[in-house]
Amino acid sequence: MKHFFILNDTRTNLHHGCEVVMNNLYGLILKNNPGAKFSRLCTGQTISEEKWLELLKDIDIVIINGEGTLHDAAPFGEFLLTLGQIAKQQQKKVYLVNSTWENNPQSWHELIQDFDGLYVRDRKSLETLQQFHSNCEYAADLTFYSKYQNQNAEVALQQTSLPASVFVNDSVYSHVSDALFKYAKDHNFSYHPITRELPLAADAIGYNPKKMKKLKQYNLLSKLSFGLYKPRRYYQDFDYCIDATDEFKQKMLSSDLVITGRYHCLCFCLQMQIPVLIVASNTSKTQSLLKDADIADKHISLNDLTTSSIHELFEKAQYSEDDKAKLINFCLINQQKHEDIFKTI
Repeated sequence: MKHFFILNDTRTNLHHGCEVVMNNLYGLILKNNPGAKFSRLCTGQTISEEKWLELLKDIDIVIINGEGTLHDAAPFGEFLLTLGQIAKQQQKKVYLVNSTWENNPQSWHELIQDFDGLYVRDRKSLETLQQFHSNCEYAADLTFYSKYQNQNAEVALQQTSLPASVFVNDSVYSHVSDALFKYAKDHNFSYHPITRELPLAADAIGYNPKKMKKLKQYNLLSKLSFGLYKPRRYYQDFDYCIDATDEFKQKMLSSDLVITGRYHCLCFCLQMQIPVLIVASNTSKTQSLLKDADIADKHISLNDLTTSSIHELFEKAQYSEDDKAKLINFCLINQQKHEDIFKTI
């Protein structure tokens, strides 16, 4: 029985995309290693080098989930790669998976030079790493390993003029989320962030008593001020979130158009062939995903969103029959790529 240590379990972000990524990651490991033992370090958690060396004595394989972390010289990204380098020095197998690699310093290449495999989720990152490393491969984000149903024919037939149901999503940027929320409310559209509810059980992944305390305080201040007090969008969004990932995806699937600022929401839409428009995120990952899938650009600025008619938006969001065939092929190819990657691991 092999013991895997997962660095950067992102489920603590309470994010539907992270939930799917991690479920697929653990599922692929178990498919190839039934009975595998797991330990993990979640997003934002740290560990001393002394403690890490002690833990490594019982570890066979270290997997770093690079999701949303290895760009722009992020300190936590460097911390994860340093732990990986230390594990290699202890003769452990180390793999970087599901990663973007963008705007990182040259020194980071030294940290990963002895890793046993480097698996990135877009071709732009692959081209960057291949300049320095030979053991690189590409497979789209781990969400694409999931099997999704597409919109049924009845819904698709309705998508000929104007959307009857519009689903608006949030962004990693607070000001963009504010603008998307306002747009949804001004047009009486559904608004649901990609985040989930704060768990109440102390042993649940993502349990955060500090955030729960703040949420209670903000709710009280809002009541006392008759709704005039508004905390930052993250805390307001708990009133609109859908906690279950399956329900979140089903809500999207029943919509005619999705407008989002979230990378993983774009992933879901491409998988389910839901017409989508995307406001750019904090890296070029959304542009890279559309390019890799060979789909026409679906990006839109906040200005275009507010000045365009819903008919114009809907037209831009549509897929051609050729696009739909490309997306089916893209999903199948990347599902197989992930199968092959985790067989190797």
